[in-house]
Amino acid sequence: MDASHDSIRTSPLDSEHRALGARMVPFGGWDMPLSYPEGTLAEHRACRDAAVVFDVSHLGTVRVSGAGALATLQAVLTNDLGRIGPGRAQYTHLLDPDDASVTDDIIVWWIADDVFDVMPNASNTDRVVGALVEAGEGVAVSDVTATRAVLAVQGPNARTLLAPVSPEAAAVGRFRVADVVIGDVHCTVAGTGYTGEDGVEIAVPADRAARSCSQRSSPPDHPGRTGSTRHPSTRSRTPAARP
Repeated sequence: MDASHDSIRTSPLDSEHRALGARMVPFGGWDMPLSYPEGTLAEHRACRDAAVVFDVSHLGTVRVSGAGALATLQAVLTNDLGRIGPGRAQYTHLLDPDDASVTDDIIVWWIADDVFDVMPNASNTDRVVGALVEAGEGVAVSDVTATRAVLAVQGPNARTLLAPVSPEAAAVGRFRVADVVIGDVHCTVAGTGYTGEDGVEIAVPADRAARSCSQRSSPPDHPGRTGSTRHPSTRSRTPAARP
């Protein structure tokens, strides 16, 4: 993945998108698939009726760690992390310090006691990193977006179709977070997503993403589009957060 912020970045699954005939467009500084030959309605119906795999690697991952990590996030974000704990996820917002408008809507994965993954929208990652660095004391803030891909397995049958590949990943509950070994790959799995359907998001090391995606796209008993209608990924969260 190109780590330069002066050029268009690509997902670790870029070659897979192109091989599937995706129409690629710039989105939030990334070259991402807009549609596939089956058409957008087919993708939509598959997500509502069965399950799909979304490549959402363009969303940022900002690792916040250290003794002051929780206090920093409590000071900067709107929701109360004190209501949850390690192994949980929370929806929240980063506000503009001058006028309190929403800079971004965010999911926080609470990985371990003093380790958090903050997940901003693609075009806002640098702003979120800057806000956290400015606010933090005794905190390490790192943009680790380039080190992983994120696969969102979503739809009413998502867990059923994922279970033959990884029962542990399929069992991660809503807004729960867990480290799961899938095959021989260490992944972080969260019961989160923005489709309105059930499912999980899986952070996979970037250099293992293509292999992992092929495993999820065609579970043994559900080959082809019933397992996945490709990897549409120009998803953002709210109108205010779009690039």
